Amino acid sequence: MKNSEVQTLFVCGCCKRSLPASAFYINKKTGLPGNYCKECRKTVSRNHRKNEKRSLAYDRESNYPVITSTEDPMLRRELILHALETVAASIERKRRKVRESAFEYEPDAESRSGSAFESGSAFESGSELKSELELQLQLQSKSGPKPELELAD
Repeated sequence: MKNSEVQTLFVCGCCKRSLPASAFYINKKTGLPGNYCKECRKTVSRNHRKNEKRSLAYDRESNYPVITSTEDPMLRRELILHALETVAASIERKRRKVRESAFEYEPDAESRSGSAFESGSAFESGSELKSELELQLQLQSKSGPKPELELAD
């Protein structure tokens, strides 16, 4: 007697043809063939990608106004000013962070000679204080004048 392999046929959910298991993609989790044959799966996937690209390109609504597509000049001006303020605030935060990290004292130096302020070694000649003030003035001149806040009485 011969051992002949029984070939199981599956029906495609799209084209309704009876095809062998080799004509279907196998699901890795279940080990069973998919509902559509390979040919139908490819055509459905192509059509879906094609339609999805079209819908994304034309039907997408943005959550924020686009400055270049705004027709109103006053609104465009406000958007540009807001963007500039946001960028300036970000730059200022980064500069402040750099200044804070640059002026931190070393814990090793403090433990060797006690506190730097107790020993009188901090700002002995005043040149270090002067250079710090010059650095702050340079940073302020690069970032532009700061708007003064009015306090309500």
